[in-house]
Amino acid sequence: MVADRTDRLNRQKLTRLPPALTMRRILANGTVFKSALFVGGVFVALIVVGSLFSSGPSEATIAADRQPTTTTTTEAPPEGVVVVHIDNGVLRPSNLEIDIEVIQIVKWINDDDRVFILEASDGAFVSPPLSQGDTFEFDYSTLPTALYRYKAVLDIDSLFGGVRIPGLVDTRPAQ
Repeated sequence: MVADRTDRLNRQKLTRLPPALTMRRILANGTVFKSALFVGGVFVALIVVGSLFSSGPSEATIAADRQPTTTTTTEAPPEGVVVVHIDNGVLRPSNLEIDIEVIQIVKWINDDDRVFILEASDGAFVSPPLSQGDTFEFDYSTLPTALYRYKAVLDIDSLFGGVRIPGLVDTRPAQ
C-alpha cells in the first residue's frame, strides 16, 4: 500500500511540469509569442523597405539595353609619360622603374586637397606649389641613368620640416 502510494506520487511528479514551463501558460501569457511576432514583423518590414530603396539600374536603363555612361575622365597618358598621383597623402605609385628609352617623363598630378611641393633629393628639380588638380612634369632623359629619390612635401610644412612623402624613380637598365 505504501509502495503504491509512493509510486503514484512519483508518476505525478514526472507528468506534472512546473506552471512556469507549461506551453499553455506561455501562450496564455503571450509575452514570448508577442516578442517573436514583433521581431518577425520588423524583419519583414526591413526587407520590404530595403527592396524599395535597393540600388541598381532603373527600368528605363534596362529597357534601353545600353552600357551606362561613365563619370570618370581618365585618359591614358601620352606615349613616353608615366603618371604619379598624389592622393590622401600618398604617392601612387611611389616607386617607379622606367626604361628611359620608352618612358622619359614623369608627370605628377595632385589629387589631394592639400598643397604639395615636389623636391628631388639631388636638387634636379623643385616644383612650384601644387594645389588640387595641378600637375608637374620632369624629363628624366636629361639626366644619366641612376636611382633618383624625391619627396612630396606639404607646402606649409616645408618651412618647418614636417610631412615628407618619399618617392623613387629608377632609370637604370633592367638587370
